[in-house]
Amino acid sequence: MTETTITTPSWVQALDKYVASKPIEDVAADLGLKPEEIIMLVANENPNGMSSKVKEAVATAALNLNRYPDADAYHLQKAIAEKYGVPQDWVVIGSGSSELLGLAAETVLSEGTTAIYPQYSFSLYPMVARLCGAETIEIPSTGDFNADLDAMADAVDERTRLIFLTNPNNPTGTYLAEKDILDFLDKVPPTVMVLFDEAYVEFLEPALRCDSMEIVRLHPNVMIARTFSKAYGLAGARVGYGIAQPGLLSMLNRVRHPFNVNDLSQIAALAALKDQDFVEMTLEVNRKGIKFLSEAFDALKLPYMGLHANFITVKVGPHADDIVQYLLKKGIIVRRMKSYDLPEWIRVSVGTPEQNERFLEVLKEALIKFGEKSA
Repeated sequence: MTETTITTPSWVQALDKYVASKPIEDVAADLGLKPEEIIMLVANENPNGMSSKVKEAVATAALNLNRYPDADAYHLQKAIAEKYGVPQDWVVIGSGSSELLGLAAETVLSEGTTAIYPQYSFSLYPMVARLCGAETIEIPSTGDFNADLDAMADAVDERTRLIFLTNPNNPTGTYLAEKDILDFLDKVPPTVMVLFDEAYVEFLEPALRCDSMEIVRLHPNVMIARTFSKAYGLAGARVGYGIAQPGLLSMLNRVRHPFNVNDLSQIAALAALKDQDFVEMTLEVNRKGIKFLSEAFDALKLPYMGLHANFITVKVGPHADDIVQYLLKKGIIVRRMKSYDLPEWIRVSVGTPEQNERFLEVLKEALIKFGEKSA
């Protein structure tokens, strides 16, 4: 491949491309299987599909695709504000919560500034920060794979502009207690933006959730980012939302691209938001799946991390790569954890009951084949 002669900033040259999983059709073709034979347990997607109300809303929508979409997604913005009891100008809609992470970075970061994030967290955090020319500081996690909030607070200095935290966390499945969050925020200067990525918050049991809206009310430097990709089953629609006070959002909206969420996605998200029965069904399927898989891992004496999201990260041993490949050849796709310096671990998304059973069956075969367990 010919190298470009275009001059690019050093921090762009140093970036690695984000690598997502292949589409099911491509994976099936590579393996000589039918798409319906592939079990995707790799991207923490909703195995239950999407709400029937979403399908109806999209199918009957009176679309004028020759017109630009609502630039602020007014109706979706209004519905989210009403759901959480906040003013409408406290809500911003993004093309997935991942866009909001990037917008937060663009809003506050530049050369000479730093962003702080915990070890074992979403790889997009350092990527969006470095794209702005900022330096990144990864803080080692605690022994139970959770964010070390005391160490993160101690790392803040005059160059710090942004802190990323995920609650519950991906890929560890751990969560942060409300008291610990409030104590942490008391230590962070109001000049530093704190972004709580709550992509998996619906899967956290209600008794363990913090009052995120109250935290935003108390802290003008805090932003909450959520998504329709997980519990609502709209990963392909790319819709997320942020909640923060207007002073912060007015700055973020200056860097947000116009017309960033298309009409179909806005319609789908609005319909999904109104169907809480589908969300409750999803959560119940997930609870049962977490219980089934964790009990199976216990029986196999396989250590695993937290159980507070829609996946489990489990230690399968030094032959993890071989096990992942064995699963793949059988049409089951899971996530390696090697990029997190966890070479003996894999992350498996919770699937349907049938998918979970099939995964466990093939995992047992692989463990025996590669000598991790006896027959």
